[in-house]
Amino acid sequence: ETIGITMVSVTPTASGGAVDTWSISPSLPNGLSFGSSNGTIYGTPTVISTSAEYQITASNAGGSGTAKVTIQVNDVAPNTIIYSPTSLSLTKAATMSPLTPSVSDGAVIAWSISPALPTGLSIDISTGTISGTPASISSIASYTVTAQNTGGSAQAYLTIEILEAPPSSITYVPGSFTLTKGTPMQSVTPTASGDPVDNWSISPTLPAGLVFDNSTGGISGTPSV
Repeated sequence: ETIGITMVSVTPTASGGAVDTWSISPSLPNGLSFGSSNGTIYGTPTVISTSAEYQITASNAGGSGTAKVTIQVNDVAPNTIIYSPTSLSLTKAATMSPLTPSVSDGAVIAWSISPALPTGLSIDISTGTISGTPASISSIASYTVTAQNTGGSAQAYLTIEILEAPPSSITYVPGSFTLTKGTPMQSVTPTASGDPVDNWSISPTLPAGLVFDNSTGGISGTPSV
């Protein structure tokens, strides 16, 4: 049965003599009732309960007979799961803002995600919150989040990509040059934090005779003016 939903009443049949009284043990889950005159089980369960066995006894002047039934009251299944946003573009080594879902209907007792999240990210199996610090780059991929309780499950869908950490702390040593026309300069190459740099550029254009390396950021050459 499902909490809050009226069950279809169940009335037993019995062979032999007419039954005078019916009884049940242990007591039914809250919201369900037992008819002592006809053995009917009916009502609307108001609490969740695990599977349990109940013994029904039919009695008359000649004696009694018993039967057993099993009753479980499930929660209402989760309905709509909402993550906002549903598409995440994260940066390697940058801690993401935790992303917590909202759920309509039944309370969720377990969360899971498939496939596994990128390294450094995790999902809280009790709340569905996704958090962490990505440890490596990954192309955009789709993920399915499942929320489950005793009544069933519901799913939500996310996309996640992990981008390279941008260059930072770019340093030339020295950072100032006083050069002489016609005299080759000592070439200098910068250092940078973050993921490897794909391309370098400079603005404005260097003085004539000097060269800027777009693959390394190096400056070299012999000034001619």
